[in-house]
Amino acid sequence: MTVFKTFFKVLKKYSVSILIYLGIGVSLIFILSSINSKGNTAYEAIGHGIVIVDNDKSEVSKGLEEYLGSINEIKSGTFTNEQIINMLYYTKITNYIVIPSGFGEAFLSGSKDLPRIESTKDEASRMGYSIETEVESYLNLTANYMKGGYSLEEAQKLSAESLSDVSAVNMVSEVKVEDDKMYTVFAMLPYIIMTMLLSAILPVILRFSSELIRVRTEISSTSSSKKQVWLALACFIVTIGIVIFLIVFATLISQGQNAFTDRWWLAVLNVVIMSMTIVILIIALSNFKIKPEVAPGVTNVIALSFSFLGGIFVPMEVLGGTAKTIGQFLPTYWYSEAMQKIKTGGSFGDIAVCLGIQLLFGIMIMIIGMLYGRYNLKKAE
Repeated sequence: MTVFKTFFKVLKKYSVSILIYLGIGVSLIFILSSINSKGNTAYEAIGHGIVIVDNDKSEVSKGLEEYLGSINEIKSGTFTNEQIINMLYYTKITNYIVIPSGFGEAFLSGSKDLPRIESTKDEASRMGYSIETEVESYLNLTANYMKGGYSLEEAQKLSAESLSDVSAVNMVSEVKVEDDKMYTVFAMLPYIIMTMLLSAILPVILRFSSELIRVRTEISSTSSSKKQVWLALACFIVTIGIVIFLIVFATLISQGQNAFTDRWWLAVLNVVIMSMTIVILIIALSNFKIKPEVAPGVTNVIALSFSFLGGIFVPMEVLGGTAKTIGQFLPTYWYSEAMQKIKTGGSFGDIAVCLGIQLLFGIMIMIIGMLYGRYNLKKAE
């Protein structure tokens, strides 16, 4: 119990830095959500030129083509491969899409092994990825609506209406703005989580790992195992408190829109998994004998690099090729990927891989930290 009380006594010394990071994070959320809601009235959606070859001719493929045509310009006609390459090169079109035969039948049967819709695009341009996102979002929403009991025709109509709001940048309704605000707020939470947890837990654990505290613990009546249990309990309480506070704060800033809906719960689950990953990262870092005085620098380096490369500060579609490749090795990238899927109507199954990769990152870092800690112990012997 002494270790538990001491943890919070030491934590008080870092209360100022915790509040500073909280203030920075909250300010960023207010600024970004304000820009998001106000900026929507100034712009309209930009359509792209695309070519679609429908080899399926089903109601599903026709609905997809109709939706894409409502927000983009479909180039009609028959084109040779050379013409398609030239159109892509001179940006007359962003995508050459081929819907395979049998796609509609497989889609209606609920098969998870759907025939692949081929999409040829300029890999260096983000516009092509935008069209592919539109295709994926439309099909996901349609499938989810059909699972909810709607017919194919009703599901296609509802999906097109929902995504026309998401695709448009202008303010088309009050609900649209609130939906975007919720996404903006939850998308920013990893930065606040990282800075608050790193500034709160890391320096305290490092203090307990110092040589002086370690010697005092060894000669006290508190065993090493009990010390670890009390430290773990204290870290758990701090983490839970910070996460609950941030979730409540994010929901209030979003004006309660979508609160306690499936979409909200998925966003909350994403936040919880991200928080668990950061705590594992902190525990792993404590094995590297970092001085407590260096903890603020470590906090800034990790939080800023993870946020920029992981799509927290910069949308993933505008990241360069190298930055995006590096970002895929970070948990924040997969947090952002999950939030994007949630925004476009994805279910738990759609984000399960993203959640798993976040935890896998934490486990890998933990293994590295443990191996390094064992190496130091053997070296000390």
